[in-house]
Amino acid sequence: MERHMTQEKPVTLIRTSTLLQRVPFTARHILNLEKKGQFPKRRQLGARCVAWVESEVDAWLKARQQGAAAAPFPAVDQS
Repeated sequence: MERHMTQEKPVTLIRTSTLLQRVPFTARHILNLEKKGQFPKRRQLGARCVAWVESEVDAWLKARQQGAAAAPFPAVDQS
């Protein structure tokens, strides 16, 4: 009997400094998007260490480039 093992791709995590180089937003704005469910959630690695799953960030960036933003940004009231 033949066994087929699926090869799972290892998860690559990116830290805050790398994320900020790839995403053109401030850390605070990214946090706000996370809280709204509009950006991939960070993973807590330690007491003072967080990271994001690279493939999730890549998918989010690709969706943004294709115009599939999760939700439109609110209009700025200039009154």
